[in-house]
Amino acid sequence: MHLMFGSTVHKSGHRVGRLAGFELEPADRRIRRIVFSADGELGPQVMSHPVPGIASVASNGDIHLVTELDVPPMPVVRDVMLLSPATRLERGGHVIGRLQGIEVDPADRRLVSVFGRAHWWSRRFTFVASELDCSAPGVIRSGPPSGSRAA
Repeated sequence: MHLMFGSTVHKSGHRVGRLAGFELEPADRRIRRIVFSADGELGPQVMSHPVPGIASVASNGDIHLVTELDVPPMPVVRDVMLLSPATRLERGGHVIGRLQGIEVDPADRRLVSVFGRAHWWSRRFTFVASELDCSAPGVIRSGPPSGSRAA
């Protein structure tokens, strides 16, 4: 399922906010929760919902949440990283844009791909999850690691 920042989030048929972020387990690239708020911005007013609690994603991007959620508690993990529109996307050591959204497998919560843009008028690009380095907060890297190329 494709999840884009700013998408409207609905619960029980009512609008509860806009998508503002994702909680990522960087070690195994699983999305734990979606983060949303009334205005779509991060801050003290945010709410979150586990990925298994997403009932559907409409073709226009609207997210519909399950009202009665009977999901076992998530396992404790060593690290959780927040992905937001401020997350930089790098290729070969150069920032090429900002995160716009993700594709996640709803069955196992695994990240399939991430996509972003350099500017609002530029084309969207996609990174496949298997090629990503999510070890640094605020940055998702793709491609070979940056380094010197001595002659």
